[in-house]
Amino acid sequence: MKKYSNKISYLFFFVAILSLSFFSSCGEKEPKTPEEKKATLEKKRSELMELQGEIAQLEDALGEAAKQENPSKLIETTPVKSETFNHYIEVQGTVESDKNVTILPEMPGTIISLKVKEGDKVSAGQVIATLDAGTFNKQVAELQTQLSLATTVYEKRKRLWEQKIGSEIEYLQSQNQKESLENSIATLKEQMRKSVVTSPISGTIDEVYVKQGEQANPAMPIARVINVSDVQLVADVSENYLSSVKKGDKVKIFFSALGTEMEQKVTFVGQTINTANRTFKVQIDLPNKDGKIKPNLVGTVKINDFQQEGAITVPTNLIQIGTDGSKFLYVVKEEGGKKIAKKVVVKTGMSYEGSTIVTQGLSATDEVISKGYNEVVDGENVRFIKS
Repeated sequence: MKKYSNKISYLFFFVAILSLSFFSSCGEKEPKTPEEKKATLEKKRSELMELQGEIAQLEDALGEAAKQENPSKLIETTPVKSETFNHYIEVQGTVESDKNVTILPEMPGTIISLKVKEGDKVSAGQVIATLDAGTFNKQVAELQTQLSLATTVYEKRKRLWEQKIGSEIEYLQSQNQKESLENSIATLKEQMRKSVVTSPISGTIDEVYVKQGEQANPAMPIARVINVSDVQLVADVSENYLSSVKKGDKVKIFFSALGTEMEQKVTFVGQTINTANRTFKVQIDLPNKDGKIKPNLVGTVKINDFQQEGAITVPTNLIQIGTDGSKFLYVVKEEGGKKIAKKVVVKTGMSYEGSTIVTQGLSATDEVISKGYNEVVDGENVRFIKS
């Protein structure tokens, strides 16, 4: 430290002498003739060369002293990892339900009774609404009166025909009349049955579209019933990954809206490519006993398309790119009892979520500089930041 102070003092002394020389030169006689000017120029050049040499010596001395004052850069390191590296492709999927049914009436009519409201649990076959069937009731009553007469006539004609009395045509006409009326009544009763609207599945009434007293028709739904105990996530995957996805493969599914992640198996892989977007369909069945996963919910499907055992990996952000396009990072090596930063040119493989495979240039025992890596130079002394 004392030696460094002496050199600084010497520098100030030298600058002072230089200043005195400058001011004393101001008092010299100004050259007039060309010969005097040439002589003065040569003298100044010689003095300048001497000054430049002394300045260079002092700069070297100051640089060496500075190195002694701050001999190394502070750094932190992270160990190189040897691990199983997984790469995933991520696609968006939508939750669907096979049991998502819109209930439509089979006939037009006035809604005289609406037996459910939104949120009600229903069973398959349970009555949802009843339509006015008064007209059909009147028609059935009229036809039954006619049928009663037609049955009496038919039975008499039959007895006579069996006794070989009367004509066959009369007998057949009475039989046809009776059967025609029976068919008409059956048709009307079937129409009356359609006036009772029932749920085709068990589930929950999600929406009711009509009110009691309104007109219903087969083009207008009455309600929608959903059963979400079992749902599916359906995603479109690029044809480039056709060989990476198979039925039975495990995939990760993340629902950002719910903040939940689960692992399930692929239950179906589409057999055709959609020509519009060059994708194929993938379906994953999801358990949903608590009903939290709703139809049309968006989820992210992570499909594992690459895996390597014992891969050498480093944080992606530590890899730098040189002016020649080469990739490199800094590791800590020991030379002459000192720790130095060593620049290592590497070759890399796949990257995923901030981790990159290094295929060449590193070993599993290396320590990569993770803090201060963009401040060190190759061969520079380094020391660790104390925790």
